[in-house]
Amino acid sequence: MRRAVLWILLPVVVLAIGGLGIGGWYYSDQLLPAPPAFEPVPDVTITAVDEDAGELTLATAGGDIDLHTVGLVTDTGLFLADGGSESDGTETTRTTTLLDGEWPAPGDVATTTVDTFHGDPATSLGLPFDTVAVASEIGALPAWRVVPHGAPTQETWAVIIHGRGASPSEGNRLLPVFDDLALPSLSISVRNSRGAPADPEGFGYYGEREWLELEAAIEHLVEVEGARDVILVGYSQGGSVALSLLRRSTQAERIAGAVLISPLVSLDATLDLQARNRGIPEPVIPALLTSTRWISNWRAGLNFSQVEHADRADALPDDLPILITHGDADTTVPVEPSRELAALLGEQATYVEYAGVEHVREWNSDPERFEQDLRELLATALG
Repeated sequence: MRRAVLWILLPVVVLAIGGLGIGGWYYSDQLLPAPPAFEPVPDVTITAVDEDAGELTLATAGGDIDLHTVGLVTDTGLFLADGGSESDGTETTRTTTLLDGEWPAPGDVATTTVDTFHGDPATSLGLPFDTVAVASEIGALPAWRVVPHGAPTQETWAVIIHGRGASPSEGNRLLPVFDDLALPSLSISVRNSRGAPADPEGFGYYGEREWLELEAAIEHLVEVEGARDVILVGYSQGGSVALSLLRRSTQAERIAGAVLISPLVSLDATLDLQARNRGIPEPVIPALLTSTRWISNWRAGLNFSQVEHADRADALPDDLPILITHGDADTTVPVEPSRELAALLGEQATYVEYAGVEHVREWNSDPERFEQDLRELLATALG
Protein backbone atom coordinates (compact mmCIF):
# COMPACT_ATOMS: atom_id res chain seq x y z
CA MET A 1 0.00 0.00 0.00
CA ARG A 2 2.74 2.44 0.96
CA ARG A 3 4.60 1.65 -2.24
CA ALA A 4 1.47 2.30 -4.29
CA VAL A 5 0.95 5.64 -2.58
CA LEU A 6 4.60 6.50 -3.21
CA TRP A 7 4.27 5.75 -6.91
CA ILE A 8 1.16 7.93 -7.04
CA LEU A 9 2.77 10.84 -5.18
CA LEU A 10 6.15 10.72 -6.89
CA PRO A 11 4.96 12.06 -10.26
CA VAL A 12 3.02 14.79 -8.45
CA VAL A 13 6.13 15.83 -6.51
CA VAL A 14 8.28 15.75 -9.65
CA LEU A 15 5.75 17.84 -11.55
CA ALA A 16 5.50 20.33 -8.66
CA ILE A 17 9.28 20.70 -8.45
CA GLY A 18 9.52 21.00 -12.20
CA GLY A 19 6.77 23.57 -12.27
CA LEU A 20 8.45 25.66 -9.58
CA GLY A 21 11.74 25.40 -11.46
CA ILE A 22 10.12 26.59 -14.67
CA GLY A 23 8.25 29.30 -12.80
CA GLY A 24 11.39 30.38 -10.96
CA TRP A 25 13.34 30.55 -14.21
CA TYR A 26 10.58 32.58 -15.85
CA TYR A 27 10.41 34.96 -12.88
CA SER A 28 14.20 35.35 -12.85
CA ASP A 29 13.93 36.27 -16.54
CA GLN A 30 11.63 39.10 -15.50
CA LEU A 31 13.79 40.03 -12.52
CA LEU A 32 17.37 40.05 -13.78
CA PRO A 33 17.60 41.83 -17.14
CA ALA A 34 17.84 45.62 -16.87
CA PRO A 35 14.78 47.32 -18.42
CA PRO A 36 15.22 49.99 -21.09
CA ALA A 37 15.28 53.52 -19.77
CA PHE A 38 11.83 55.09 -19.72
CA GLU A 39 11.09 57.58 -22.45
CA PRO A 40 7.70 59.37 -22.56
CA VAL A 41 5.75 58.30 -25.63
CA PRO A 42 2.93 60.74 -26.44
CA ASP A 43 -0.18 58.59 -26.80
CA VAL A 44 -3.12 60.63 -25.47
CA THR A 45 -5.02 62.88 -27.85
CA ILE A 46 -5.15 66.61 -27.16
CA THR A 47 -8.73 67.69 -27.76
CA ALA A 48 -8.45 71.42 -27.10
CA VAL A 49 -5.73 74.09 -26.80
CA ASP A 50 -6.17 77.54 -25.27
CA GLU A 51 -2.85 79.39 -25.38
CA ASP A 52 -4.30 82.58 -23.89
CA ALA A 53 -5.55 80.73 -20.81
CA GLY A 54 -2.56 78.38 -20.82
CA GLU A 55 -4.79 75.31 -20.98
CA LEU A 56 -4.49 71.90 -22.57
CA THR A 57 -7.38 69.43 -22.66
CA LEU A 58 -6.53 65.76 -23.00
CA ALA A 59 -8.75 62.76 -23.70
CA THR A 60 -7.90 61.08 -20.40
CA ALA A 61 -8.88 61.20 -16.74
CA GLY A 62 -7.41 59.88 -13.51
CA GLY A 63 -3.93 58.57 -12.87
CA ASP A 64 -0.94 60.88 -13.18
CA ILE A 65 -2.89 63.62 -14.95
CA ASP A 66 -4.68 64.26 -11.62
CA LEU A 67 -1.45 64.82 -9.67
CA HIS A 68 -0.94 68.30 -8.24
CA THR A 69 2.17 68.82 -10.36
CA VAL A 70 3.19 66.83 -13.42
CA GLY A 71 4.88 67.31 -16.78
CA LEU A 72 3.13 67.05 -20.13
CA VAL A 73 5.23 66.00 -23.10
CA THR A 74 3.95 66.61 -26.62
CA ASP A 75 5.56 66.20 -30.01
CA THR A 76 6.18 69.95 -29.99
CA GLY A 77 7.11 70.82 -26.42
CA LEU A 78 7.29 70.26 -22.67
CA PHE A 79 4.68 71.72 -20.31
CA LEU A 80 4.46 72.12 -16.55
CA ALA A 81 0.99 71.37 -15.22
CA ASP A 82 0.82 72.81 -11.72
CA GLY A 83 -2.28 74.91 -12.00
CA GLY A 84 -5.97 74.25 -12.23
CA SER A 85 -7.47 70.90 -13.19
CA GLU A 86 -10.97 70.08 -14.40
CA SER A 87 -12.28 66.67 -15.44
CA ASP A 88 -15.61 65.29 -16.62
CA GLY A 89 -14.46 61.70 -16.21
CA THR A 90 -13.33 61.28 -19.81
CA GLU A 91 -11.35 64.46 -20.51
CA THR A 92 -9.08 66.57 -18.30
CA THR A 93 -8.15 70.22 -18.73
CA ARG A 94 -4.96 71.39 -17.05
CA THR A 95 -3.60 74.90 -16.68
CA THR A 96 -0.03 74.67 -17.92
CA THR A 97 3.18 76.60 -18.50
CA LEU A 98 5.24 76.04 -21.66
CA LEU A 99 8.77 75.14 -20.57
CA ASP A 100 10.28 74.32 -23.95
CA GLY A 101 9.16 74.16 -27.57
CA GLU A 102 5.83 75.24 -28.98
CA TRP A 103 2.14 74.81 -28.25
CA PRO A 104 0.51 71.81 -29.93
CA ALA A 105 -2.66 71.78 -31.97
CA PRO A 106 -5.88 69.88 -31.29
CA GLY A 107 -5.44 66.33 -32.52
CA ASP A 108 -1.80 66.17 -31.48
CA VAL A 109 -0.80 63.71 -28.78
CA ALA A 110 0.75 64.05 -25.32
CA THR A 111 1.69 62.04 -22.26
CA THR A 112 2.28 62.81 -18.61
CA THR A 113 5.63 62.38 -16.88
CA VAL A 114 6.18 62.40 -13.14
CA ASP A 115 9.76 63.50 -13.83
CA THR A 116 7.88 66.74 -14.60
CA PHE A 117 10.98 68.54 -15.87
CA HIS A 118 11.78 65.92 -18.49
CA GLY A 119 15.05 66.38 -20.32
CA ASP A 120 18.24 68.02 -19.18
CA PRO A 121 18.30 70.78 -16.53
CA ALA A 122 18.96 73.57 -19.02
CA THR A 123 16.10 72.65 -21.36
CA SER A 124 13.48 71.97 -18.71
CA LEU A 125 14.52 74.29 -15.87
CA GLY A 126 16.86 76.85 -17.37
CA LEU A 127 19.67 75.71 -15.06
CA PRO A 128 23.19 75.56 -16.52
CA PHE A 129 24.78 72.13 -16.36
CA ASP A 130 27.68 70.11 -17.68
CA THR A 131 27.77 66.45 -18.65
CA VAL A 132 30.81 64.88 -17.03
CA ALA A 133 32.27 61.39 -17.19
CA VAL A 134 32.73 59.47 -13.95
CA ALA A 135 35.39 56.81 -14.16
CA SER A 136 34.31 53.42 -12.81
CA GLU A 137 35.31 49.78 -13.00
CA ILE A 138 32.75 49.15 -15.73
CA GLY A 139 33.62 52.25 -17.78
CA ALA A 140 32.81 55.95 -18.00
CA LEU A 141 29.47 56.89 -16.47
CA PRO A 142 27.73 60.08 -17.71
CA ALA A 143 26.49 62.44 -15.02
CA TRP A 144 24.88 65.87 -14.92
CA ARG A 145 26.86 68.42 -12.95
CA VAL A 146 24.74 71.35 -11.78
CA VAL A 147 26.36 74.23 -9.89
CA PRO A 148 23.70 76.82 -8.98
CA HIS A 149 24.04 80.14 -10.78
CA GLY A 150 27.61 79.25 -11.74
CA ALA A 151 28.66 79.74 -8.13
CA PRO A 152 32.04 78.43 -7.00
CA THR A 153 31.99 74.73 -6.26
CA GLN A 154 31.27 74.03 -2.60
CA GLU A 155 32.63 71.35 -0.32
CA THR A 156 29.20 69.72 0.07
CA TRP A 157 27.45 68.09 -2.87
CA ALA A 158 24.17 66.29 -3.41
CA VAL A 159 24.35 63.08 -5.43
CA ILE A 160 21.07 61.98 -7.05
CA ILE A 161 20.61 58.31 -7.95
CA HIS A 162 17.68 57.52 -10.23
CA GLY A 163 15.56 54.40 -10.06
CA ARG A 164 15.53 51.24 -12.13
CA GLY A 165 14.52 52.02 -15.71
CA ALA A 166 14.50 55.77 -15.03
CA SER A 167 16.99 58.44 -16.10
CA PRO A 168 18.81 61.35 -14.45
CA SER A 169 15.85 63.63 -15.21
CA GLU A 170 14.00 61.84 -12.39
CA GLY A 171 15.88 64.06 -9.96
CA ASN A 172 15.15 67.33 -11.76
CA ARG A 173 12.20 67.92 -9.42
CA LEU A 174 14.69 68.64 -6.63
CA LEU A 175 16.99 70.99 -8.51
CA PRO A 176 15.03 74.22 -7.83
CA VAL A 177 15.46 73.62 -4.07
CA PHE A 178 19.17 72.89 -4.53
CA ASP A 179 19.47 76.01 -6.66
CA ASP A 180 17.80 78.10 -3.96
CA LEU A 181 20.24 76.74 -1.37
CA ALA A 182 23.26 77.05 -3.67
CA LEU A 183 23.87 73.33 -3.24
CA PRO A 184 25.73 71.78 -6.20
CA SER A 185 24.57 68.39 -7.38
CA LEU A 186 25.60 65.45 -9.51
CA SER A 187 22.84 63.35 -11.09
CA ILE A 188 24.59 60.09 -11.78
CA SER A 189 24.24 57.00 -13.92
CA VAL A 190 24.79 53.43 -12.83
CA ARG A 191 25.29 50.28 -14.85
CA ASN A 192 22.54 49.83 -17.46
CA SER A 193 21.46 53.49 -17.35
CA ARG A 194 20.87 55.11 -20.71
CA GLY A 195 24.26 56.07 -22.17
CA ALA A 196 26.14 54.19 -19.44
CA PRO A 197 27.95 50.86 -19.78
CA ALA A 198 25.82 47.78 -19.42
CA ASP A 199 26.50 45.30 -16.67
CA PRO A 200 29.14 42.85 -17.92
CA GLU A 201 26.69 39.96 -17.41
CA GLY A 202 23.72 41.90 -18.74
CA PHE A 203 21.87 41.90 -15.42
CA GLY A 204 20.57 44.44 -12.92
CA TYR A 205 21.21 43.97 -9.21
CA TYR A 206 18.78 46.32 -7.42
CA GLY A 207 21.58 48.13 -5.60
CA GLU A 208 23.54 45.03 -4.58
CA ARG A 209 26.29 45.98 -7.07
CA GLU A 210 25.23 49.40 -8.37
CA TRP A 211 26.53 51.00 -5.16
CA LEU A 212 29.99 50.63 -6.70
CA GLU A 213 29.03 53.25 -9.32
CA LEU A 214 27.81 55.57 -6.56
CA GLU A 215 31.12 55.06 -4.79
CA ALA A 216 32.93 55.99 -8.01
CA ALA A 217 30.84 59.17 -8.29
CA ILE A 218 31.73 60.20 -4.74
CA GLU A 219 35.41 59.53 -5.42
CA HIS A 220 35.08 61.70 -8.55
CA LEU A 221 33.64 64.57 -6.51
CA VAL A 222 36.43 64.28 -3.96
CA GLU A 223 39.22 64.14 -6.52
CA VAL A 224 37.88 66.55 -9.15
CA GLU A 225 35.64 68.96 -7.23
CA GLY A 226 37.31 68.93 -3.83
CA ALA A 227 34.15 67.69 -2.13
CA ARG A 228 34.31 66.88 1.55
CA ASP A 229 30.70 65.96 2.36
CA VAL A 230 27.96 64.35 0.27
CA ILE A 231 24.18 64.18 0.66
CA LEU A 232 22.62 61.16 -1.03
CA VAL A 233 19.24 61.28 -2.75
CA GLY A 234 17.91 57.97 -4.03
CA TYR A 235 14.70 57.20 -5.89
CA SER A 236 13.32 53.65 -5.66
CA GLN A 237 16.27 51.38 -6.59
CA GLY A 238 18.44 54.45 -6.05
CA GLY A 239 17.42 54.27 -2.39
CA SER A 240 18.74 50.71 -2.26
CA VAL A 241 21.96 51.89 -3.92
CA ALA A 242 22.35 54.59 -1.26
CA LEU A 243 21.65 52.19 1.62
CA SER A 244 24.10 49.66 0.18
CA LEU A 245 26.85 52.26 0.00
CA LEU A 246 26.17 53.39 3.55
CA ARG A 247 26.67 49.83 4.77
CA ARG A 248 29.47 48.66 2.50
CA SER A 249 31.71 51.53 1.37
CA THR A 250 34.57 53.37 3.04
CA GLN A 251 33.08 56.49 1.45
CA ALA A 252 30.17 56.24 3.91
CA GLU A 253 32.14 58.44 6.29
CA ARG A 254 31.66 61.34 3.86
CA ILE A 255 27.86 61.11 3.82
CA ALA A 256 26.22 63.98 5.71
CA GLY A 257 22.61 63.01 5.06
CA ALA A 258 20.35 60.84 2.92
CA VAL A 259 16.96 61.25 1.27
CA LEU A 260 15.22 58.00 0.29
CA ILE A 261 12.18 58.43 -1.97
CA SER A 262 9.94 55.36 -2.33
CA PRO A 263 13.05 53.31 -1.56
CA LEU A 264 13.49 49.65 -2.39
CA VAL A 265 14.20 48.45 1.15
CA SER A 266 13.35 44.77 0.67
CA LEU A 267 13.74 42.85 -2.60
CA ASP A 268 11.84 39.89 -1.16
CA ALA A 269 8.86 42.04 -0.21
CA THR A 270 8.96 43.76 -3.60
CA LEU A 271 8.91 40.44 -5.46
CA ASP A 272 6.07 39.25 -3.24
CA LEU A 273 4.08 42.37 -4.10
CA GLN A 274 4.81 42.00 -7.81
CA ALA A 275 3.78 38.33 -7.72
CA ARG A 276 0.45 39.25 -6.13
CA ASN A 277 0.01 42.01 -8.72
CA ARG A 278 0.41 39.36 -11.44
CA GLY A 279 -2.38 37.29 -9.95
CA ILE A 280 -0.18 34.41 -8.78
CA PRO A 281 -2.10 32.39 -6.17
CA GLU A 282 -1.08 33.32 -2.63
CA PRO A 283 -0.16 29.75 -1.52
CA VAL A 284 2.23 29.37 -4.45
CA ILE A 285 4.18 32.62 -3.92
CA PRO A 286 6.59 31.55 -1.11
CA ALA A 287 7.79 28.44 -2.98
CA LEU A 288 7.98 30.35 -6.27
CA LEU A 289 10.08 33.12 -4.74
CA THR A 290 12.39 30.58 -3.10
CA SER A 291 12.92 29.01 -6.51
CA THR A 292 13.46 32.46 -8.04
CA ARG A 293 16.10 33.35 -5.43
CA TRP A 294 18.03 30.13 -6.00
CA ILE A 295 17.93 30.45 -9.78
CA SER A 296 18.76 34.18 -9.78
CA ASN A 297 21.73 33.58 -7.49
CA TRP A 298 22.94 30.74 -9.72
CA ARG A 299 22.46 32.71 -12.95
CA ALA A 300 23.66 36.14 -11.87
CA GLY A 301 25.18 35.86 -8.40
CA LEU A 302 22.48 38.18 -7.03
CA ASN A 303 22.79 38.14 -3.24
CA PHE A 304 19.23 38.75 -2.05
CA SER A 305 20.30 39.18 1.57
CA GLN A 306 22.22 42.33 0.63
CA VAL A 307 18.96 43.91 -0.55
CA GLU A 308 17.21 43.40 2.78
CA HIS A 309 18.17 46.73 4.29
CA ALA A 310 15.94 46.63 7.36
CA ASP A 311 17.62 43.37 8.37
CA ARG A 312 20.95 45.18 8.19
CA ALA A 313 19.90 48.52 9.67
CA ASP A 314 22.38 48.16 12.52
CA ALA A 315 25.20 48.46 9.96
CA LEU A 316 24.09 51.96 8.93
CA PRO A 317 25.82 55.00 10.45
CA ASP A 318 23.96 55.77 13.65
CA ASP A 319 24.37 59.56 13.55
CA LEU A 320 23.24 60.14 9.97
CA PRO A 321 20.05 62.18 9.39
CA ILE A 322 17.79 60.31 6.96
CA LEU A 323 14.52 61.39 5.34
CA ILE A 324 12.36 58.50 4.10
CA THR A 325 9.21 59.17 2.07
CA HIS A 326 6.77 56.63 0.66
CA GLY A 327 3.22 56.52 -0.66
CA ASP A 328 0.86 54.04 0.96
CA ALA A 329 -0.67 53.19 -2.45
CA ASP A 330 2.66 52.13 -3.99
CA THR A 331 2.08 49.12 -6.25
CA THR A 332 5.72 48.89 -7.40
CA VAL A 333 7.75 48.88 -4.18
CA PRO A 334 5.86 48.08 -0.96
CA VAL A 335 5.59 50.68 1.77
CA GLU A 336 5.86 48.28 4.73
CA PRO A 337 9.67 47.81 4.59
CA SER A 338 10.13 51.60 4.63
CA ARG A 339 8.00 51.78 7.76
CA GLU A 340 10.06 49.02 9.34
CA LEU A 341 13.39 50.64 8.45
CA ALA A 342 12.27 54.01 9.81
CA ALA A 343 11.15 52.39 13.07
CA LEU A 344 14.48 50.62 13.44
CA LEU A 345 16.44 53.82 12.77
CA GLY A 346 14.51 55.68 15.44
CA GLU A 347 15.13 59.38 15.94
CA GLN A 348 17.77 59.65 13.22
CA ALA A 349 15.09 59.00 10.59
CA THR A 350 12.23 61.25 9.57
CA TYR A 351 9.52 59.15 7.96
CA VAL A 352 6.77 60.81 5.93
CA GLU A 353 3.99 58.72 4.40
CA TYR A 354 1.71 60.02 1.65
CA ALA A 355 -1.85 58.75 1.65
CA GLY A 356 -3.14 57.40 -1.65
CA VAL A 357 0.12 58.13 -3.48
CA GLU A 358 1.79 55.81 -5.99
CA HIS A 359 5.48 55.07 -6.60
CA VAL A 360 7.96 58.05 -6.58
CA ARG A 361 5.11 60.55 -6.75
CA GLU A 362 5.43 62.09 -3.29
CA TRP A 363 6.67 65.45 -4.62
CA ASN A 364 4.12 65.44 -7.44
CA SER A 365 1.24 64.93 -5.03
CA ASP A 366 2.30 67.64 -2.56
CA PRO A 367 5.37 69.67 -3.62
CA GLU A 368 5.10 72.12 -0.73
CA ARG A 369 5.07 69.41 1.92
CA PHE A 370 7.87 67.43 0.28
CA GLU A 371 10.11 70.45 -0.18
CA GLN A 372 9.60 71.55 3.41
CA ASP A 373 10.75 68.13 4.66
CA LEU A 374 13.63 68.15 2.19
CA ARG A 375 14.79 71.59 3.33
CA GLU A 376 14.68 70.50 6.98
CA LEU A 377 16.83 67.45 6.21
CA LEU A 378 19.28 69.58 4.22
CA ALA A 379 19.48 72.16 7.01
CA THR A 380 20.43 69.40 9.45
CA ALA A 381 22.91 67.81 7.04
CA LEU A 382 24.52 71.13 6.11
CA GLY A 383 24.81 72.13 9.76
